[in-house]
Amino acid sequence: MAVKTLLTEATKSAGGQPLMKPALHPGQQYVREHLLLGIARFICLMIHRRWGKNWLCICDMLEQTKVLLKQDRSQLNPPVVVWFVVPTYTLADELWTDLKRMVPQSGVRRLINSKPQEMDLKDGTHIAIRSADHPDTLVSAGVDLLYMIEAARMREDAWLTVRPTLVSHGRLGRVIFNSTPKGNNWFARLYQQTQNGNPAWVGIRIPAYNDDGARHELSPMPTDERMDEERRTYPARWFAQEYQAEVLTGEGAVFRNVRERIGASPVPPTRPLVCGVDLAKHSDFSVFTIFDAAGRMVAIDRMNQASYPVQAERLISLLRDHQVKQCIVESNGPGEPFYDNLLRDLHTRRQEFSTNGIAQPIITPFATTAQSKRQMIDALVVAFERGDITILDDPELVNEFEAFEMTQTGAGNIRFSAPEGGWDDRVMACALAWTEIRAKQAVRAGTYPSPSNLKTTRSTARSMVSRGESRLRDL
Repeated sequence: MAVKTLLTEATKSAGGQPLMKPALHPGQQYVREHLLLGIARFICLMIHRRWGKNWLCICDMLEQTKVLLKQDRSQLNPPVVVWFVVPTYTLADELWTDLKRMVPQSGVRRLINSKPQEMDLKDGTHIAIRSADHPDTLVSAGVDLLYMIEAARMREDAWLTVRPTLVSHGRLGRVIFNSTPKGNNWFARLYQQTQNGNPAWVGIRIPAYNDDGARHELSPMPTDERMDEERRTYPARWFAQEYQAEVLTGEGAVFRNVRERIGASPVPPTRPLVCGVDLAKHSDFSVFTIFDAAGRMVAIDRMNQASYPVQAERLISLLRDHQVKQCIVESNGPGEPFYDNLLRDLHTRRQEFSTNGIAQPIITPFATTAQSKRQMIDALVVAFERGDITILDDPELVNEFEAFEMTQTGAGNIRFSAPEGGWDDRVMACALAWTEIRAKQAVRAGTYPSPSNLKTTRSTARSMVSRGESRLRDL
């Protein structure tokens, strides 16, 4: 019984769970044998998401520390120093969990779970996870093994600050850059440096799929309907970066073929017409965009620092002049009072529409959240890529579409927005209009559109419309 208990204790990890033995899939094994076991000090792994880059780095660390500890390191304290540098501490927890699962509990002398997370082993190895969000904290006396995790999502300052630690006397000074690319930034330039024949620098790029659609021989990604759904649902540019590990020039250029989608305003337009309304927040602009049923932009109006009554007056005139069938209004934030006032003003001016033989437009509220914004933008990006939409020849409109960017938060979430100091109000007004046009097209085609929550959104909208009609009855 005592022997069994000792055996159980010996096989526990530093986290108290059953010890997980290092195991590599064929792609990881190939990279280990052809890159990690060589003489290079600077190794750049530009590889698609979910390949197992972090796992490979942990396995490499376990192997390399054993090699270093066989050397005479009596003059070094601690004998071996290992750093894992991550973009933010938010991304450190999963890495720290894996580390504790792979290091035997019996070999740990000290464990610090607070940030920065640190582990001192009885054999003299010091392991730490450090964040790159404050580069000045990366100053150190010397590092043997440095792993820059998701390097493309760090500022270059982090690398420039930590690099001198790799030339400390007696230390190995070896670094692995591990990341999916994120635009043509400093990580992409480092990868290009590995292709210049310098034996100190080596690198490899591994996409999920080859050009013929077959799975890449070094990739473990499935070739089933899950990946097909990723390819269909998300913009080609996003898929190319995240799963094909492609360096995209112009990080902000979420929308492709923008200038190819410029077209003249249709005369006469294909009815019914739809208007999207993105309202000003703080110091930005309110924008009204009108599209016809074929996805062609008919008109756009933009204003800044205008009172709600003035905005409502301009919107009602725009709806009347173009005989718009439906108007989608952003209903959260400043949108709710505007929506209420718009309903009241339309009710007051109903005679103006009927006299001219024009049907009063249907006003539909739309609550914009982080999730619904991403879904709207994804759908609009696909429309640009497929040529389903055209826009007016407006230089500021074109520039706003071309500058619109996709970024990733520290938690790994995708965020769409204008670059710092820029605007995205025209884009959002177009996205609101396109959401409704797409829904109408799907109804006519007998299919139901994505995003998946559109049914809920429209149900909520109907509820708000009913609430608005109730308010009108009280006038």
